[in-house]
Amino acid sequence: MGSLQPVLPPISIKAEPILTIPTPLGDFNFTNSMLFTILVIIAVTLFFRFALRRMALVPSGVQNVAETVVEYLLGLVEGSAGRRVGRRIFPLIATLFIFIIVANWSGLLPGVGTIGGCYTKTETAAAASAEPTATPASGGLQKYQCPGPDQEFVPFLRPANADLNTTLAMALIAVTVVQVAGISAHGVRGYLKELTTPLLLAPIHITGELARIISLSFRLFGNIFGGEVLVTVMFVLLGSLFLGFGTIIFLGLELLFGFIQALLFAILTLVYITTAMAGHGGGGGHDGGGHEAPAGTVEAMGEHTASAIGGIGGSDDAGGDHPEGGGTIHHMGG
Repeated sequence: MGSLQPVLPPISIKAEPILTIPTPLGDFNFTNSMLFTILVIIAVTLFFRFALRRMALVPSGVQNVAETVVEYLLGLVEGSAGRRVGRRIFPLIATLFIFIIVANWSGLLPGVGTIGGCYTKTETAAAASAEPTATPASGGLQKYQCPGPDQEFVPFLRPANADLNTTLAMALIAVTVVQVAGISAHGVRGYLKELTTPLLLAPIHITGELARIISLSFRLFGNIFGGEVLVTVMFVLLGSLFLGFGTIIFLGLELLFGFIQALLFAILTLVYITTAMAGHGGGGGHDGGGHEAPAGTVEAMGEHTASAIGGIGGSDDAGGDHPEGGGTIHHMGG
């Protein structure tokens, strides 16, 4: 039997498989980030199911929380894209924001990335061969010991957005919807005309569309994975002396960054869709219908956020377009 080798919870840039599922096409590796993603989806679904099961005219408790989130996001979307377009793309923007922020914040819960099992290094997807033993470490974290040198500690849960596959999948969905929105608004010929005008800049326009996939996915992945590494390193360095103080500071920062990254991903997706539907001429992003949230409401806060970020008005004038607003959004999206 090999000597016990203490190691800290691993920092891996890729998600680790925790289960191998045989399929006709080959073995399917079920990773710890997949498990975490499924748990987040179930948690969000159950929360809104519970919050809206007995809706009251005067909301309270969890219904009030759910309606506050929805009203803020609705004001944000309508303040940028207008009432008609905003209502159509609201489900996508709200889903992206809620999933990302819940995944980011729940990734900071105790046990995520620290509870796991020992797997052989050559066959990490096999069943855990032994339970790791934990001993206190000088830095505040625990050291995990596996029975043999050919084994490594693998956590059962990994933050969803610390896996590039998750962020890349969301970026592909967002950019695909952008293209569909452009074709829906202008038709195939109009969309191709927008993409190839002027003709010499067509490769740059196409490259810019593809670059959005890289921008959205790597920005979110880099910030969440980097934050995870930062918290781990700071706990090791400061845990023995300033465990409580260090925990509050760095976990507080990660809560803030998690919110910012969720809002940024949703806002950029919203801007890209609005830009695609407006076209290079601008002005198509807003429509008639006259909707203005009452001052002081959560929905008005969302419209104010859209105005501050996009440089546009928070409401639509009935029967009129906003060429200045459309141009500003196009400038941001480009």
